[in-house]
Amino acid sequence: MVFPTPLTSPLILPALPPPSPNSTSPVHPPLLSAPSWVDTLRSHARANCFRATLATYVDMTSAGVPPDHFAFPAALKAAAGVPDPAAGCQLHAAVIKHGYHSSPVTVANTLVTMYARCGDLRSALQVFDGIPDRDQVSWNSVIAALCMFELWELALGSFRSMQEQSVPPSSFTLVSVALACSNLDRADGIRLGKELHGYELRNGSYCNEKRFAFNALVAMYAKLGGVDDSVALFERFQDRDIVTWNTIISALTQNDRFSAAISVLHQMVVAGIKPDGVTLSSVLPACSHMDLLDAGREIHAYAFRNADLFMNTFVASALVDLYCNLGLVEKGRAVFDRISERRLGLWNAMISGYAQNGLDDDSLKLFIEMEVVAGLSPNETTMASVLPACVRSEAFRRKEDMHGYVLKRGMEGDKFVQNALMDMYSRVGEIDISCKIFAGMEDRDVVSWNTMISGYIVCGCYSEAFNLVNEMQRNGDSTAVEVVKPNNITLMTVLPACGSLAALGKGKEIHGYAIRHALDSDVAVGSALVDMYAKCGCLGVARAVFDRMPKRNVVTWNVLIMAYGMHGQGEEAMELFELMLAKGEVKPTGVTFIAALAACSHSGMVSRGMELFHGMKEDYGVEPDADHYACVVDLLGRAGKLDEAYLLITTMDAASDKAAAWSSLLGACRIHRHTQLGEIAAKHLFELEPDESSHYVLLSNIYAASGQWGRSMEVRKNMKSMGVRKEPGCSWIEVGDDVHRFTVGDSAHPQSTQIHSFLETLWTRMKKEGYVPDTSCVLHDVEEKEKEVLLRGHSEKLAIAFGILNTPPGSTIRVAKNLRVCNDCHEATKFIARLVGRQIILRDMRRFHHFRDGSCSCGDYW
Repeated sequence: MVFPTPLTSPLILPALPPPSPNSTSPVHPPLLSAPSWVDTLRSHARANCFRATLATYVDMTSAGVPPDHFAFPAALKAAAGVPDPAAGCQLHAAVIKHGYHSSPVTVANTLVTMYARCGDLRSALQVFDGIPDRDQVSWNSVIAALCMFELWELALGSFRSMQEQSVPPSSFTLVSVALACSNLDRADGIRLGKELHGYELRNGSYCNEKRFAFNALVAMYAKLGGVDDSVALFERFQDRDIVTWNTIISALTQNDRFSAAISVLHQMVVAGIKPDGVTLSSVLPACSHMDLLDAGREIHAYAFRNADLFMNTFVASALVDLYCNLGLVEKGRAVFDRISERRLGLWNAMISGYAQNGLDDDSLKLFIEMEVVAGLSPNETTMASVLPACVRSEAFRRKEDMHGYVLKRGMEGDKFVQNALMDMYSRVGEIDISCKIFAGMEDRDVVSWNTMISGYIVCGCYSEAFNLVNEMQRNGDSTAVEVVKPNNITLMTVLPACGSLAALGKGKEIHGYAIRHALDSDVAVGSALVDMYAKCGCLGVARAVFDRMPKRNVVTWNVLIMAYGMHGQGEEAMELFELMLAKGEVKPTGVTFIAALAACSHSGMVSRGMELFHGMKEDYGVEPDADHYACVVDLLGRAGKLDEAYLLITTMDAASDKAAAWSSLLGACRIHRHTQLGEIAAKHLFELEPDESSHYVLLSNIYAASGQWGRSMEVRKNMKSMGVRKEPGCSWIEVGDDVHRFTVGDSAHPQSTQIHSFLETLWTRMKKEGYVPDTSCVLHDVEEKEKEVLLRGHSEKLAIAFGILNTPPGSTIRVAKNLRVCNDCHEATKFIARLVGRQIILRDMRRFHHFRDGSCSCGDYW
């Protein structure tokens, strides 16, 4: 065994400041007996007055009193508690000098603990190896040290060696062993944890007098996913203390058993156990996840009545999280401001609360205040919270600078920070850097995979996102130690992409995975499935998924109401709205009324829509906002009531954002070719949103449709001179395992020659059947024949042709487009559907069109 070099000089500890009048540092008379010095030393150590303990040791040795085997453990405990590794080494040298390094064993045991707590595991193991007669505490100390350094397998190996040497374990041993088991992979952890449980039962360690071991077992099962086992243990144990109650509440919350956690809290109070700070900080997240604001307020009031709890920084952090998660940021800030001594966790909670509510500038300001004013250094949690705010804040322009800050702080290896960096780079369009970070991660968790999948989707790399989901599933089916499977967040991330691309096959695969892994019962996954099927044109399947959901929230109802509206089934949408009110499961929100008003608009239900709009506040307590006005303008405009729509806009509050309403009116003017009102709407939009290309395009289209080519070109020139670029039209279709993307006049696709040739042949057949190309949809002043060529190259026609060529006869073709379908494509698709005997489902940016036998489900009202 190698010990630190013994010191021949007396112990020299860091100088301590002179004691203040209120200091606990001892002032000793010059003539104290050796037992008195030792008693004083041990008294300070028991009270955790570590600096006073070390000061007493210095005074004692300076007075010529030699330390003994009672003094050294107290002083070593103090060195570990500060912690002060230099003082610990000097004490070790003194231990050797005075001959206490091998006997009694209590001194060596304390040395093991001291070195471990000072971060020097090597020296701790060297001391342990040199103990000739190890007792139970020796083994407990080394096992705890190995757990402290997360060397779980070595800790379990030491426990086996302890048993081989016939040293009986204590409750403290079993606590450390349970902790080690809980940090193994799930399969090994459960297996060894059950062996430990059986050992405790056989040896009487699992009894009312030994709560430590019992509580550790409860926590172990919960961490390994066996929360039902934790609950079963808890229910069979009668002699529960507050740690027992806190352990099960924390276990239930961490395993998303939020309702059960709150129920246990009630049982705890009924049993006469007074909740402490750990209780409240464990149960408040459950209130947050279940949107139980009233319950959270009750807990807040309880903490307020018990000032020691209210000032507890962990309770305060949980309260800030609760209020911010429920959108009550000001209340969260009020809690934050009342705490005088704010620890880093509380700052992190408030910074994160601002960021998750979109108050990015406030989040960044608080981050700066934390560093500059409070003098606290951010940790990995801080960075993971503030990075999303940096990405979104317009005031923070040099986003990549945060990566340099992370490197400067030495946090680049932390997976939570890496996840936030991946998200940052993907959102600024640097997906390649996100890929490099992901590829270089040593410890990917499910959040890492989800972040990368989300990043691909944000950047429009859908194929890469789907491939990564497949790779994630293969990883989950492997026998690797770290198994990461797609979870509910994964599905909620990728299902909207399936809907956007009308990738029904991919969506069905994900639905199958959700069923196999019992994720389809999750309300958020269920809502995403309803949305996906609806956006893929399968409204009947969407309704079937909706009806089978065990629990629905307001989002689920809103999604289906919106879906009925987009499919032109306004009556069904309103029936669902009425059913929602009758069932009383949820209350309608502002989004619910947007969905209902949009459904009325797409189906021409003007009177029903106006009745709903005027009764929003009085009948349902929902104040109409700018988006609701925009829906009603669209409702009136589509129905040709342009003057009424214009008057409605003029009645809006002067402070409200009218851009969406003017945009709806401009779109209606294009449908009805009302140039005068179109010019008025466009003028307002150019002032409100000068960089939005669709406003220029719509006005240009209005002029072109009325033959005013000069004015149409002038709008286009102004648009170009201002640097405003039109979003290119593109369409998607899923065939087999791939999603194919087409743009206007696309010639890059491998089958382009075949597609254009097929369309040309089909064009001739359509004309013979009575099809007349609507060349007014070509916004270029060229010859008629050239206009027809341009019309044939529209992205949705290319996608439909590709689908006909590459799918079995009679199968349904599903196409999604990012812009509104033009009049000519709408008319042409009627003919194509009849000629090829197919149902063609086309979704544009506004609604669905189901083409069959020469007609469209919209009845030409769109």
